[in-house]
Amino acid sequence: MEESVDHLVQGVYNDSQGVLVSTNTRLIFIDKGLIYGLKVEDFPLDKISSIEYETGLLMSKIKIYTSNNKAIIEEISPKNYARLFSEFVRKKLSDKTPSQYQNDIGKTDVLDQIEKLSKLKEKGILTEEEFNEQKQKLLNKL
Repeated sequence: MEESVDHLVQGVYNDSQGVLVSTNTRLIFIDKGLIYGLKVEDFPLDKISSIEYETGLLMSKIKIYTSNNKAIIEEISPKNYARLFSEFVRKKLSDKTPSQYQNDIGKTDVLDQIEKLSKLKEKGILTEEEFNEQKQKLLNKL
């Protein structure tokens, strides 16, 4: 089965700015650091026991729980993105076939995701090739 991007949010994990990506098989935090290079941590969906979010005045955070790890992605803005992302992942976790929810994003969410990818490209977190590849995957869902 080919892996495809479902949803993403930008935030900070372990003092590193990056993007938390939901795919049909896992969650991945990607930090394309300028000094230390690419850092990636993944959380297979079948290993996630729960996901929760907290909202503050301006920003929010997501907590991902697995059997041996708790990951906290902070400084997510706008703050409602943490709720939308967490609810999307919860829906996937509650279903035995997460791929059924790949098309639940909707056109507005896909355009939001492309805009976020564009910002990541502008900041140098994604290359032009990575941006185009992820954008095409999102557009194929429409």
